[in-house]
Amino acid sequence: MGASELSAPERKQWTNPVEFFLTLVAFAVGLGNVWRFPYLCFKNGGGAFLIPYTFMLIFIGAPVFYLELTLGQFTSAGPLVVWKVNPLLRGIGYASLATNCFLALYYNVLIAYCFYYLIASFQLVVPWSTCGNWWNTPLCTDQRTLANLSRIDLDLIKNMTTSPSEEYFYRRVLQITNGVENLDGIVTHLAVALAVAWLICFLALSKGVQSLGKIAYFTALFPYVMLTVLIIRGATLSGAIEGVKFYMGTVNLSVLKNPSVWKEACTQVFYALSCCSGGLIAMSSFNNFNNNVYRDTISICLVTWFTSIFGGFAIFTVLGHMATKMGVSVADVAKGGPGLAFVVFPEGLSMMPFAPLWCVLFFLMMCTLGFGSEFSIMETVMASIIDEFKTYLNTPKKIIIFRFCISLLFFLLGLSMVTRGGLYVLNIIDQYLGGFPWLIIGVVELFCIAWVYGVENFCDDIALMIGENRRPGKFWKICWQYISPLILIFTIVFSSLFYQEVTLDDYTYPSWALALGWIVVIACLGWLPYIFTVEICRRGTWGIIKEARLPHADWGPAREEHRQLSMRYANKNDPKQLSMQTLSTIDAGDTFDLDSAAIEVIAASPKLYVKRLSDVSTTRF
Repeated sequence: MGASELSAPERKQWTNPVEFFLTLVAFAVGLGNVWRFPYLCFKNGGGAFLIPYTFMLIFIGAPVFYLELTLGQFTSAGPLVVWKVNPLLRGIGYASLATNCFLALYYNVLIAYCFYYLIASFQLVVPWSTCGNWWNTPLCTDQRTLANLSRIDLDLIKNMTTSPSEEYFYRRVLQITNGVENLDGIVTHLAVALAVAWLICFLALSKGVQSLGKIAYFTALFPYVMLTVLIIRGATLSGAIEGVKFYMGTVNLSVLKNPSVWKEACTQVFYALSCCSGGLIAMSSFNNFNNNVYRDTISICLVTWFTSIFGGFAIFTVLGHMATKMGVSVADVAKGGPGLAFVVFPEGLSMMPFAPLWCVLFFLMMCTLGFGSEFSIMETVMASIIDEFKTYLNTPKKIIIFRFCISLLFFLLGLSMVTRGGLYVLNIIDQYLGGFPWLIIGVVELFCIAWVYGVENFCDDIALMIGENRRPGKFWKICWQYISPLILIFTIVFSSLFYQEVTLDDYTYPSWALALGWIVVIACLGWLPYIFTVEICRRGTWGIIKEARLPHADWGPAREEHRQLSMRYANKNDPKQLSMQTLSTIDAGDTFDLDSAAIEVIAASPKLYVKRLSDVSTTRF
C-alpha cells in the first residue's frame, strides 16, 4: 500500500460562500418554523411574543451562533475535533453529536409523513376531506355537515365528533395504537416512505459538502417561493383577516410577566438557529479561513427571524378561512406541532378551491424544508466521524461506503418510529431532546470558550481570520461571558422547578417510558462528565486540572500557512513556549536538546518556561 493511500484526503471546502450561506439557511429554517413558532405567538400574547423572542435571539441566539461558526471555520474541524481547545471538555463535541443522531432519527420520520401526504395529494379529492372511507368511524363528521349546524349545536357536539383529517392521520397514516406499550408492528407504507427519505439523504450527501452545496440552492430558496404563493392565496380567502388577528393582531403585553413565555422564547431560538447540535461547527468547518463569519451570523439571524414571522402568515390565513367556514373561533382550530401540519392545515387546504393543487404545493414545501435541515444534520454526523477516523476513511470509495452504512443504520433504527405505536416513541425523543440537552451544552460551550480558553484569546482568533477591524466589540464579549450563560442557566433552573411530565394529547406515558426519555438525555449529556473523568484519570491527579485546561497542541487553524500568521500557533518547537499540559504528557523517554540560551531562560524564570508555550508536536492524548 502506497503512502498516498495511507494519508487522509484533503478536507473539502464549499465551492463559494453563497453555497455555505444557503446551506445554513436550509439548516436553520426547518419544519419548526412552520408548525412551532406561529403557534407559540398565538399562545403567548400574539405580537407581544416577538419581544421575548427578539430579545433571546439577540442576547443568546446570535452570540452562540457566532461562537460556533467561528470555532468551525477557525479550526477547519468538525464538532468532535474542535473541542481540543480544552481536552477536559471534549465531551461537548460528543454530546452535540449524540443530540444530532437522535434528531436525525425522528426528523426523517417526519419527512416520511410529509412524503406520504405528498403522494396522497395527487388525487381529484384528497382523502382527508371526506368520511365514509374504510378507516373512518361513525364519529367522523365532515365540514359540509358542520357548516349546516348552529353555534349552539356545534358546542354540544364539539367533543362527540372527529374530523376526517384527524381520522386520516391517526387511523390511516399512523394506524395508531392505544399506547407506547403496544407498538404492534411496522406500518408498511411509512417504512417505504422512510426508506425513500434515507435513500434521498444518502444520494444528496454521497459527495459531502460539494453535493450538499449544490442542493442548497433548491432546498433553501424553494420554500420561500411556496410560502409566498400560500400567503398570496391565503390573503384572498374569506376569514383570512381573522386568522391574522389571532396571529399578530392582538398584543397582550401582560403575558411578559410570565416566566414561561421567556423560557419558550429561549427554547424556540435554539430550535430556529439549530444551535448546540454541532451542525453549525461542522458546516463552517468547510469554509475558507478568511470568510466573513460575522456577516454570516448577522444575516442568518435576520433571515431566521423574518422566516418565522413570514411562515406564520401562511398558516394563519388558511386557519382563519377554515374557522370562518366552520363557524368557530380561530382558537378552536389552532394547534401546535405535528397536529398543525398533518391534521389542521391539511383540513384547511381541503376547503380551498383546487384543494389537491394546494396540498401538493404545501407538502412539497414541507419535504423541502425537512430535507434542507436533515441533509445538514446528517452531514454533521458523517463528517464528524470521518474527521475522527480519517486515517481509516482515507479514500473516496471508503467514504461513500461509510456514508451508505450510516444511512442504512439510521433507517433501521428509525423503524421503531414507524410502528403503529411509533408516534409515542417519536414524541418522547422530541420532547426530551428539545429540553435540557441543548441548553446545558450551550452553557458549557460558553464557559469553555469565554472563561477557560479566554474571551480575549477567542477575539484574537476572530481578528486573525477576518481582520483586526472586525474584532468583536464589548457587546459580544459581555454576551459570551455573562448575559448568554446567565439567561441559559435561568431557563434551565426554571424548567427544572416547573417541570411537567411529557404527554401526547390526553395520553399519559407509563413511568418506564418516561425513564426511556431520561435515558435519551443521559445518552446526550453523559459524555460531559465521562470525558472529563477519563481525562483526569489519564493524567493521574486532580491537580493536573489547572494544567490540562490549556488547549491541545493541535488546537488552532488547520493549515500551516494560517498558523504562521500568529506567534500563538506558529510551530517553532521553542522550549520557552512549553505549557505544563505539554510537559505532563511527554513520556519519560522523550528528550529535547536545549541550547544555552534556553537553559538560561529556564534558570532565570522557570514559571515563564512552564506558562508560555501552548503547543509542541510530541504532545499525546
